[in-house]
Amino acid sequence: MRMLLLTVAALAACALGAVLIGARQQVYARLARLGGNDRDMGPIDFATLRRRSSPNDALVCPSDRCPFARPDHEAKIYDMPPAELSARVTQVALAEPDTHALPCDPPCRLLRYVQYSRLMRFPDTIDVEVLPAGDGRSTIAIYSRSLVGYGDFGVNRARIERWLAALDKAP
Repeated sequence: MRMLLLTVAALAACALGAVLIGARQQVYARLARLGGNDRDMGPIDFATLRRRSSPNDALVCPSDRCPFARPDHEAKIYDMPPAELSARVTQVALAEPDTHALPCDPPCRLLRYVQYSRLMRFPDTIDVEVLPAGDGRSTIAIYSRSLVGYGDFGVNRARIERWLAALDKAP
């Protein structure tokens, strides 16, 4: 009898898992109709960006570039031209597990990425804008946000902090 109950419980758990995976795909499809595709909420404009009310995003931005959004960290100035910083950002982003560049229509003023969570494969969209800061220097704006869920357990903020730390290391 106990073996039968364990078997039934295991089958029920498998069925529930299949339903949850199917529901996740339906959520992605609904969000895709609202804002881009199943991996993306569409590009943002840092000049008009307003932070979400839910705790599932993170922002680094020069204050004059994001006047309507309070950043988690102030952006620093890098001693390299924008093209070099853009190349370094791409290198750092694509070195992360399960991270892919998103296509953009030329001229691409934003670098855009999607990164999937390890367990549930939830996608987060990351927008990056590299800005000239004069004298061959540049600065950066990064907005990372979850496509699914209310909270993110600090994942987006930790991602930005990892990326900034990697950018600070010598190439």
